[in-house]
Amino acid sequence: MRQLLVSVHDVAPAYLDELRWLLAELDAIGARPRSLLVIPCHRGQDDLRRHPKLVALLEAEVAKGSELVLHGYTHARAGRWRGDPLTVTRAALFAREVAEFVSLEWPEQRARLIAGRELLTSLGFETVGFCPPGWLHTPALPALLAELNFAYLVEMLFLVDVRDKRRLATPWMGFMGTGWLHEELTQLGARLLGPWRAVAPRISVFFHPQGAPRSPVCRRVLRQLAQELEQGGELLTYAAAIETT
Repeated sequence: MRQLLVSVHDVAPAYLDELRWLLAELDAIGARPRSLLVIPCHRGQDDLRRHPKLVALLEAEVAKGSELVLHGYTHARAGRWRGDPLTVTRAALFAREVAEFVSLEWPEQRARLIAGRELLTSLGFETVGFCPPGWLHTPALPALLAELNFAYLVEMLFLVDVRDKRRLATPWMGFMGTGWLHEELTQLGARLLGPWRAVAPRISVFFHPQGAPRSPVCRRVLRQLAQELEQGGELLTYAAAIETT
């Protein structure tokens, strides 16, 4: 049975209406449990603790089996790019304003990981995983996550167990919620990954809330996910995939 790792990115107060729509659409096709990637203090302004409606939504999701994943701290670039040339190029081309964990020195990365997890803990939420904005990070991040007792790191093509350095391949399809060119490039990437997805033991299906209710691309990806479920795909959170593989 193929594992389906469904995730909703950019869970933040600014997108509450779109998130409600997207979660309802996922419910309609039976896509639960799922992993919700939460931004604790979006753009350094929207502290989750000041938004009880979103907190209530997250409480309801967790009660029904969904998982919360730390998704950066501000989800915003903070300084000059760092990391290897390929990562810096991807950040500059595709995540110029959001690649937070490619723009921080090691001490600030550590501080934000601690602060983000503590903020979620203060609301009664547990998280064991981290997905950097844009799936982009410096080489130091996996060891830092292990030091802080996180269990896993979400990359675009891999789910990484930072405790034992296992890398589980997760060929993907998804909706990016960006401008036309970026979205088209994303869908081209998904088509190129199609043969790999067809034989992979697990795949990642991601959604972003931005513009989702109005997007034919988002609806198409929802239909593709529904087909995977009809064919017997098993829904797992990231944490469950790590622990059962």
